[in-house]
Amino acid sequence: MPGFLLVYGTYWLAQADIDPDFYPRIAGWCLAGFGVMAGIIIVYHLQPGESVSTNAPPILTALASVAGFAVGINDGQARTRTYEVETRNEQLERYREYTDDVLNAIDDVFYVLETDGTLHRWNDSLCEVTGYEDPEVASMHALEFFDEGDHDRIADAIEEGFETGSVQLEAEFRTKDGATIPYEFSASRLADPEGETVLAGIGRDVTERKRRERGLARFETIVETSPIGITIVDSDGEMEFANDRAEEIYGRSKAQINDLCFDDSDWNEVDIDGEPLPDDEKPFPQITESREPVFDYLSGVSRPDGERVWISVNGAPVYDERGEIDSVVFTIEDVSDRLERERELEQYETIVETAHDGIYVLDDERRFVLVNESFADLSPFSRTELLGQHASSVFGEEFASIEAEQWERATPDEFPSFEETVEAGPNETRTVENRFVLLGEDARERRIGVIRDVTEREGYRRKLEESNERLEQFAYAASHDLQEPLRMITSYVQLLERRYGDELDEDAEEFIDYAVDGAERMREMIDGLLEYARVETQGDPLEPVELNEVLDDVRTDLQLQIEDSDAHIEVGSLPRVSGDEGQLRQVFQNLVTNAIEYSGEEPPQVAVSAERNGSMWHISLRDEGIGIDPDETDRVFEVFQRLHSRDESEGTGIGLALCRRIIERHGGDIWIESEPGEGATFSFTLPQAPNHA
Repeated sequence: MPGFLLVYGTYWLAQADIDPDFYPRIAGWCLAGFGVMAGIIIVYHLQPGESVSTNAPPILTALASVAGFAVGINDGQARTRTYEVETRNEQLERYREYTDDVLNAIDDVFYVLETDGTLHRWNDSLCEVTGYEDPEVASMHALEFFDEGDHDRIADAIEEGFETGSVQLEAEFRTKDGATIPYEFSASRLADPEGETVLAGIGRDVTERKRRERGLARFETIVETSPIGITIVDSDGEMEFANDRAEEIYGRSKAQINDLCFDDSDWNEVDIDGEPLPDDEKPFPQITESREPVFDYLSGVSRPDGERVWISVNGAPVYDERGEIDSVVFTIEDVSDRLERERELEQYETIVETAHDGIYVLDDERRFVLVNESFADLSPFSRTELLGQHASSVFGEEFASIEAEQWERATPDEFPSFEETVEAGPNETRTVENRFVLLGEDARERRIGVIRDVTEREGYRRKLEESNERLEQFAYAASHDLQEPLRMITSYVQLLERRYGDELDEDAEEFIDYAVDGAERMREMIDGLLEYARVETQGDPLEPVELNEVLDDVRTDLQLQIEDSDAHIEVGSLPRVSGDEGQLRQVFQNLVTNAIEYSGEEPPQVAVSAERNGSMWHISLRDEGIGIDPDETDRVFEVFQRLHSRDESEGTGIGLALCRRIIERHGGDIWIESEPGEGATFSFTLPQAPNHA
């Protein structure tokens, strides 16, 4: 029975479809079973006192045969298994070497990170890029390949890769010698053969891409910040790009522009004469047909609000790899202002040619580059002869120094103007007024001069000055000569009062008072008239004057009047002007006195201020007094004109007239702004002192 079981079992093993790897185990079990059964049989046969016979029973012989068969099977299977393992290991090694060769052959950096950030595997590119040797890399943490400032960001990225399964970032490799290289890293989470989670990825040098991106960013910045509009039209004539400046020029958003085609009726495009522009004459079809660029093409297009803008267009084709036109790039410049200026220039040229005044233009060497016919008529040369000649040929050798001096005094609001004598021909001189304007805002060396023949006017002015001088002399002489008889009248009337005062009745005394008072008022008027007449003839030269100092002197002179009236005078910062200090003191004294006198019932409040107006200073003195009717503001500046009777206020009525004469002598104006009961503001202008900022 046991023999049958062993044989049957052996047969079953031979017939069963069992994994060869399982054979050694079965063989072992069989051997163990055979051993147990052999032991039982031997024990059974080896009874006490018996020995083992050399002639073994048939069962033992069968067991031995079966055991030998099993051992043979096991040994064959073991050799087969060893061969297969060795073969598979050789294949794996070849695959590993092949994989390493592949990974080392690529330029990108390959790496495998463990969860603690150490490198599990890498290719040769990592060493070539960073400069580290394999043993050094094996001892390094991934973060050591980057700047310390990037460590937190990179550590977060590694953690993200392990958590989410993938990660991508850009960072700069720091090489062993300290250089930095921009890289883009991509990694995915994997399980290694031992089942451990790792992060495997590729790092790619993006230096060139970064360079291209920077270049592209620069070009994009140039395009978007360009003062010139830029558009792109595709090969079908559809708008596909517009920069910010194009939006401004067309008055449309980029989306609105891109919704249009080159021949859309919304453009309402016209030629330079304002006539509708045919589609085939527009720049786009010209370029696509001729395959040549178009330059400086002028036309007008309409904005959505109906406003027409004039544009100058340059366009050029862009070709694809087949040599076909892919698109057309246009640059657009808004020339509306330029065209308007050109039209105005044409008008100005007409004006210049028909003007009665002589007009000329000098270059930076003061040579004539343009003259009109009227200018040539005031010189001994023709227009052709004047061109290229130096200005001194007409204005004399001192012209350059006089002109330079005048420009030093010029301001942005007031250009030089002076009179001079020119040679108009043989034995003929003319007096001209020479004025300048600048040809451009930044072209100070290129000036336009305008001369006007004032010879006759100068003759009239000289006669008028002579007449005025004679009148002033007469007024001065008359006023001076009246002083003595008036003084005598006053003296004798006062003597009559003293000598016969006791014999005179009240009427006589009143008459004498009237006579004395009248004589005194006449003396004051004569003094005022003398002062008025001497403004021009006896004034001091105009020199730099500090108005704050002048007003301080006036307040000192009027101190008693100021204290008696409890007046408050507020003075701002006053400028340094060109003037006659004594006469300006008279102006301020008259105006402050008036402000105090006509202050009304309340204590006088006076404010003095100044502000710059071109080359002149605008001085204002405001009070809060009784004010003046606007219809009377001109009359108060006339000689001996008074708005109030002597019972209401004292004075001769010459103070404000004297102020106007003094201010006019300084080249300024004086005026009043007032309403009854609202106070009054007296304003006047004075020239700034030379070289005073």
